[in-house]
Amino acid sequence: MTEYIVEPKSRLQLRELARMLRRYLKLENEKYFPITELLDVLAEVFDNFSYEVVEDSELPIGTHADTDVRTGHIRIKESVYDGACDGVGRDRMTIAHELGHFFTLCFCGFKLERNFSRREVEAFRDPEWQAKCFAGELLVAEHLMKGCSVEEIVSECGVSYDAARCQYKHINR
Repeated sequence: MTEYIVEPKSRLQLRELARMLRRYLKLENEKYFPITELLDVLAEVFDNFSYEVVEDSELPIGTHADTDVRTGHIRIKESVYDGACDGVGRDRMTIAHELGHFFTLCFCGFKLERNFSRREVEAFRDPEWQAKCFAGELLVAEHLMKGCSVEEIVSECGVSYDAARCQYKHINR
C-alpha cells in the first residue's frame, strides 16, 4: 500500500512527458539514453535540481536512491551510480526512476497527497508506478523500439531483461 497519492496520469501521458524531454535534449533518436550524463545537464538547466552520489551506507538498506520532492535533490548510492556508468540496466533504471519523481513532482508539479486511509491506490495514482513508468518510457523509447525483440531492447537500450520485457509488452500491444 502506498503512503502517497498523485493526480492520475496514464502510461500514454508519461510516455509523452518522456518524449518531450528527449525532444528538448535533442535525443529523440538515441536508442541508448545517456542517463548519467543527463544528471549534470539537469543541474545546469534547472535551478531546482541537484544530485549527489553518496556512500552506500548513507541510504537505508534496500534504498538505491531517493528524491526530496521539496528541494528536487536526488541522492544516489555510489554503487548504483558506478553501475549506471558501466551500463548496468537496473542501475540506469534506478536513476531514471528518480528523475521520474523529479519531473512529475518537482518540475511538472503533479499534486501529491497523503493516503491517510491506507486504502489501495490505483496504479495510475501511485507515485512509484508513475516514476517507474516514466523511467521505462525514457530509457526505452516506443517510437524507436516498436517491433524490436526483448533481446534487442536489452542490447540497444541498456536496460535489464525484466524492464525490456515490460516495455516490450506495452510497446507492442
